[in-house]
Amino acid sequence: MQTVLVVEDEKLIRQGISTMIKRCGVPVDEVIECANGLKAMEVLRDKHVDVMFTDIRMPKMNGIELVKEMQSLEDTPITIAVSGYDDFSYAVEMMRQGVREYILKPVERDKLREVMEKLEKEISQKNDVAQKTEKLGKRFLKYILTDGNEDHEDLDIIGRRIRADIGEEYHILAVIRNDDIQKDLAELTPIAEIDGTDVFIISNSKMAEIRNRLSDETEGIVSAAGISDGYNDPKDLKKAYLQAKERREKAFFSEEIVLSDDDIKVPEPLYENGKKLCDKTAVSARVQLTGTERAEALEKEWNAFFTAARRRQIKPEDFDSAMSLFVQEYSNVYKKDIGERVGRPYIYGTLSEYKEILFETVFEENSRLLERAGEGQTEKKMQKAVEYIRNNYSTDINMAVVSNYVSMNYSLFSTAFKNYTGINFVSYIRELRIDEAKRLLKETDMRVNEIGQKVGYDNDKHFMKNFKEFVGVSPTEYRRNTANNT
Repeated sequence: MQTVLVVEDEKLIRQGISTMIKRCGVPVDEVIECANGLKAMEVLRDKHVDVMFTDIRMPKMNGIELVKEMQSLEDTPITIAVSGYDDFSYAVEMMRQGVREYILKPVERDKLREVMEKLEKEISQKNDVAQKTEKLGKRFLKYILTDGNEDHEDLDIIGRRIRADIGEEYHILAVIRNDDIQKDLAELTPIAEIDGTDVFIISNSKMAEIRNRLSDETEGIVSAAGISDGYNDPKDLKKAYLQAKERREKAFFSEEIVLSDDDIKVPEPLYENGKKLCDKTAVSARVQLTGTERAEALEKEWNAFFTAARRRQIKPEDFDSAMSLFVQEYSNVYKKDIGERVGRPYIYGTLSEYKEILFETVFEENSRLLERAGEGQTEKKMQKAVEYIRNNYSTDINMAVVSNYVSMNYSLFSTAFKNYTGINFVSYIRELRIDEAKRLLKETDMRVNEIGQKVGYDNDKHFMKNFKEFVGVSPTEYRRNTANNT
């Protein structure tokens, strides 16, 4: 419950009722107190009140006068009369005026809590119904604007509502969803949201006002909106929406407000050229160029596409279709969905704004793919290096030899090798040599110095020192220990 109003001329009683309301267990955002009906009417005119508790006998404007006066308001609260036993006849009169209940003074805490709990449940159910009704209404209108039957019987009801709220003539306004624009149009409530565009029904006077604002580039709306002609028949709602949508799309390309259906005349050969830029072959070329080192060619292809669009050589529906195809094919080829950023061009204000977003996305992807390709090549080189080391660790091998073998810079190889294997080059060679030495000590009768030479050590002392550091015992002790355990 948002607001409860307590109207009572006796201060202590008024404060007592307010305190009981706050402590009754029903959540209330605000409790307002007034000493008479006149003050209460000022509150009711200024804000929404859910529930009002009012005394009957008060100076300046009593409870009966208050209840009668507030009937002139569009938004009236649920009202509870609070008074003494002697005023019961007056309470009956108030009930005739729509007062819901009558509570005797002194007000009992349990009675007030019972009333508040019942009203809270009623208000919650009413709000739920109102929200569901509004959602259903918007869904129906969205259906009518996009796929619906213009002869639907409920259109008469919508027509009556439009005439009551808007007037005899209405216009459809289609505006992209944008925080700055929504601030500019904060006084309007959209009837539907379709593909990132808010749709409004507006009056003649509001249309004139918005047209003036659209014509002023400082307002920041300009090409982000499309306005239909004026219509009287609710059966023309879909026609008006499609007209506003088409004008919005034209404004996207021209980057200025479009207020008529006049088309720019484009020679047929130029239209044919525009179609070629939108066909599957051209789209595939732009997909395939992404992820290559041919950045200049990629930029040239996209510039040609956007230049043709700006010159109106590409029809809006072809432009939209080409971008949908690009997003789909890009996802298939590179397993990355970029549709959220570039899949719906008309959620952006202008072609220039959309081009900037698309170029940013495409060239970020280009860099990502090139980097990933580079990482793949590095991994292949490391696999080749490891194979070479395993086949040649018993020779006089070093990192310079291996890095040269896989055609990598010495320092770059050192970092890449450690990242790939988890240890540095020297440690990796030593592990291989000592592991093979351990195997030979266990499985053969070869002398220790022969084993050292076989695994790559040309110095007996060097071999024995490395072996003991790595294993913890000398080669001879290791052989004896393993022999005792078998």
